[in-house]
Amino acid sequence: MLFRKFVKLQRQYRWSLPVRGSVPLHWHVGTPNFGDDFNPLFFSKVMDRRVRLSRRRGDIRILGMGSILSSADGGCHVAGSGLLDPALPPRGNAEQVVALRGELSASKTGWRPEYLGDPAVLLPLVYDCEKKARYRFGFLPHHREAKVSSGHVPDDWLFINPAWPPLKVLESICGCERLVSRSLHGLILADAYQIPNAWIHPLPEMTGGIFKYEDYYSTMNHAKLSASVPLTRLGADGPALDFFVSQYRFEKPAYLARLRNLASSFGR
Repeated sequence: MLFRKFVKLQRQYRWSLPVRGSVPLHWHVGTPNFGDDFNPLFFSKVMDRRVRLSRRRGDIRILGMGSILSSADGGCHVAGSGLLDPALPPRGNAEQVVALRGELSASKTGWRPEYLGDPAVLLPLVYDCEKKARYRFGFLPHHREAKVSSGHVPDDWLFINPAWPPLKVLESICGCERLVSRSLHGLILADAYQIPNAWIHPLPEMTGGIFKYEDYYSTMNHAKLSASVPLTRLGADGPALDFFVSQYRFEKPAYLARLRNLASSFGR
């Protein structure tokens, strides 16, 4: 526990250092998790500006990707965040709502975003990743079960650790013919890079249950249904799951252009 706290404080300190001309960005920084850790890579690339971590309530900042919408307040420019649980509403109205992750977050907040969709759907427009399948199947767990699940993945499958650096996770996903994932951003990246994928049901202890997944799928042309597959049955039952790619329903270039323009809201 003490080591985890140390890692969290170290990561927060690293990203909070003031950098001249940087854009303040709010994202979740805790245990290393590629979905959260894509935030500084993605937004700095899109806006062509350095970013720094800014999570203090009331400060002017961009609220990035992830289930962090409950942290929104009057200082936030919301850029694709979503609710983790509909019972955990935002702290207040945002400065502007450029995008929300999905229709459920929009409905529960009553906000009318300019765009819908997790920003990770735009990653192929920012990062090329060669699809070169070296494994028939890959498995990407939720970060809470990473240590436990690694021992249950068949030898001929690729175990993808959500604590790996974001680009390593992306390259690993693109190295599989099919992906089984309990991680939401694992499913999002697989869809975005056209890797057939299947969703296994959330862990009982995961706050919000299936809400964030259904929120994401509300922006896709074909929603997936979760499958209850015990880790001990992954090798036996996994190959029979329904693998397919869900396609984003809206215009990616326009959404990306709007996020690029966000930098103009912050002086250098």
